[in-house]
Amino acid sequence: MSEKGILKAPPHSKESEMMVLGCMLTSSNALSVGADGLDESDFYHTEHQLVFKTLKLAFSQEKPADVHLIAEELKRTGKLDLVGGVAYLTLLVQYAGTSAYVEEYVEIIRKKSVLRQMIESSKLIEKKALEEPEDVYSALDEAQSYFFKISQKANPSLGVLIKELISGMKAESKTPYLKELQHRQEAFHTRDPNAPSVTGLPTGFTDLDKMINGFNKANLVILAARPSMGKTALAVNIAEYLVFDKGLAVGIFSLEMTADELLHRMICSLSEVESDRIKTGSLDGMEYQRVVETVGRMQKETLIIDDQPGLKITDLRARARRLKEVYDIQFLVIDYLQLLSGSKGHFSVDNRQNEISEISRMLKNLARELMIPILCLSQLSRKVEDRAGHRPMLSDLRESGSIEQDADIVMFVFRREYYNANDKPGLAEVIVAKNRHGSVGDVELAFRKKFAKFNNFIRESSSSPENEDAFSAFTPGR
Repeated sequence: MSEKGILKAPPHSKESEMMVLGCMLTSSNALSVGADGLDESDFYHTEHQLVFKTLKLAFSQEKPADVHLIAEELKRTGKLDLVGGVAYLTLLVQYAGTSAYVEEYVEIIRKKSVLRQMIESSKLIEKKALEEPEDVYSALDEAQSYFFKISQKANPSLGVLIKELISGMKAESKTPYLKELQHRQEAFHTRDPNAPSVTGLPTGFTDLDKMINGFNKANLVILAARPSMGKTALAVNIAEYLVFDKGLAVGIFSLEMTADELLHRMICSLSEVESDRIKTGSLDGMEYQRVVETVGRMQKETLIIDDQPGLKITDLRARARRLKEVYDIQFLVIDYLQLLSGSKGHFSVDNRQNEISEISRMLKNLARELMIPILCLSQLSRKVEDRAGHRPMLSDLRESGSIEQDADIVMFVFRREYYNANDKPGLAEVIVAKNRHGSVGDVELAFRKKFAKFNNFIRESSSSPENEDAFSAFTPGR
């Protein structure tokens, strides 16, 4: 028979599987390592899957596990003969005596399992492609998701013990909890008293950070407003702060503006030079120098703009995964939700609400998948215009039900001067209408329209302490 005609078995290591099972049958430490680091499907041989499943059950129930106890449990469930009887369990124990490096063999089994998953996924992708599906890009997104899920599961966590978190063994920081708490105390007492203390990504706006505690991992944040309220400007300002002040990699999907337009807006905001002066070139020496410094600063950081219009949600997810893999983005901005289409790419007025539901659900899943916060902009319905005061509320979100449900935070941008030029000019409100992890309320920001830039709003004290002391003699009752 030719080499081409030989059927090759999928990647596996029978000896490693026997070694791990034998160690688990003879050592409580190995039992813990194996149960925590492997899953039943990681074993290639059926008999090994059955033995491991029984061992893991004993571990989860905190029962002892040796040859006789496991043999009795397999016998009770009618599976002892399927694994080769007590004789095969005894053979596994004999293997355990030849190695004390159970972690190394666990890693071998996991790697072989990943290779088999890759092969199975490739077969599914090939089958799908040979069927020549009508929606090729949806099929491509599905194919990419297969391998992304494999990569996410390459280091699986099957749950951790509280004591492992407290000791730092399984904590993200790898630091014992009490030691980390001491570091926090030291940082708290030495920090700038005016600086916000947030656990998520800071927005750069002090009062907003205090209210929402920053943007946390896996969160979907909706920023909504009527057209021309400044929602894009606010989202871009937050992205600018994270990229150019914090040095993080950020991605922006700009479905409305081109990359050139967005770049121009950022240069205006960061350099604080008016848009028209840059467009016409009518800059004085100081303004030109500020633009040069801004451009030089921008070139040193990682900000990726994808301005492909008319994206399907499946296309966006695939591109976002790619941004995470290539640039390790820590924050994603999408401008804006209503310009996205569902996975099928076409809709009618009747099913648009269902499509928006699909989009918002998939965005939330994407945030959890990539473990980054996603800031998605959204339009408000015209109901705002008919309301006295024009103040937005959750019901104003277009096709609002699913968006409101899926979002962790919902914020509105509201500028009174949009409706009345004399009503608080230069002042904007960010209304936090929903906050799954904290409080809701209003935050005031300064808005400099000519630069498309928001700033922290600082109230001037009505009077200084010196004035209060000077006029205290004139206060009745003193």
